[in-house]
Amino acid sequence: MRDAAPLVSLLGHELRAPAGVIGGYLTLIERALERLTPEQQQAVAGARRAQHRLVEILDDASRLTAAWRADAPAPLALAPDRLIADVGATAAAQGLPITTSSNALVPLRVTASRAAVAEALVSVAAAVAREHGADVTFTVSSVPNGLVACHVRVASSDAELAEVDALHEPFNVLRPGLGLRLVVAATVLGHAGAHLDEVLVQGRRVGVDVVFPGSV
Repeated sequence: MRDAAPLVSLLGHELRAPAGVIGGYLTLIERALERLTPEQQQAVAGARRAQHRLVEILDDASRLTAAWRADAPAPLALAPDRLIADVGATAAAQGLPITTSSNALVPLRVTASRAAVAEALVSVAAAVAREHGADVTFTVSSVPNGLVACHVRVASSDAELAEVDALHEPFNVLRPGLGLRLVVAATVLGHAGAHLDEVLVQGRRVGVDVVFPGSV
């Protein structure tokens, strides 16, 4: 995917100019907003939200090209409690309701900064919350073969979500409706040494596992 970075960067650069022009015209219209009918004001507000969303997508495209081009730093042993604190703080700053916990016995081995890992994990949690329209939980636990898993789950007390019979499949980061930020997150986590798994219970998607190598 690194080969696609120049093309994505060029597209982002070319789209920023018209996005800026649209924003400028909207600013002119907003200065005379009181002259518009309520229906026209509502249309202008919708156009402004769309323009903001376009800029967000362009910013995510810039983050994606930076992630593709980034060189991995030296491996870092990241304590589960520290990761929990970072994820909780990042989620709170973004206004994402999330419940965190940890029962991991060993640190995670990551090849990315703490801030980058936390940001990427919160992006995954936000995507799960957005897709399911529900709050999420985030748990770090030790799993077989010396691995450490970050479990992102839809918050629910339903017995059907018990994971005894859970199935794991590769996570589709290109699923429509979840945005470029999830692709950025998956790229960062992949560079950090992790892989993402879709978790299904009784054929129903209930979350994502982000699995890192453990560090002893």
